[in-house]
Amino acid sequence: MELRQLLVPIAALVTCASTYAATPSFENFVACDASSLAVVSQPALKERVSSQLENGQIKLSGGTKTDLGQRWVFDKPVVVDGISLTGFFAEDVDLMGSRVINWGFYTQQSPDELFAHFQKVTGADLEKTNGIYARAQIWSHKQSAWVSEKGDSTAGKLVTDTAERILMVEPGPGDLAKTSKGMLTCSVQGNVTEAMLKTTRPDLIR
Repeated sequence: MELRQLLVPIAALVTCASTYAATPSFENFVACDASSLAVVSQPALKERVSSQLENGQIKLSGGTKTDLGQRWVFDKPVVVDGISLTGFFAEDVDLMGSRVINWGFYTQQSPDELFAHFQKVTGADLEKTNGIYARAQIWSHKQSAWVSEKGDSTAGKLVTDTAERILMVEPGPGDLAKTSKGMLTCSVQGNVTEAMLKTTRPDLIR
């Protein structure tokens, strides 16, 4: 399983707080499925993450450009389902012949605090790997579906004949304010096909 360690440019963060109870909850987001991006359409997030509907799909816009994609750093944290969100990011790059798609949130909570929170969320199923909490799934061409990935046969490698879908809880990037202690990331990595995107990021189908 490839757990990314990539650098992104500097952005500022002001640390005041606002609170909003959003639906759908983060249970929808952590599924990392076709509906996970819908969380940004909630009122408190929609004000901060620019997006619009195109052909029934959410299309992100604006934000600050980074080496990997875009990020939206919030002027003050937004509390959703008990998690203090300090920003959002979306990335889509090719690395060594593999496509890597990442999207998710920066948080005031540390990885350990996020893990404790998601222990109570059905479907999170996070396990600790090299100091990062993750749930790894691999695409089964036979079943045309994501299935649980067991063992370490792909540990540290980018798969080339299929792809992985990973939910990660990891430390926040070093170039953001220290109040962004954690990241909650959905990632698809490998030989990404249209069938995979239909179940995960249909907005990226070209």
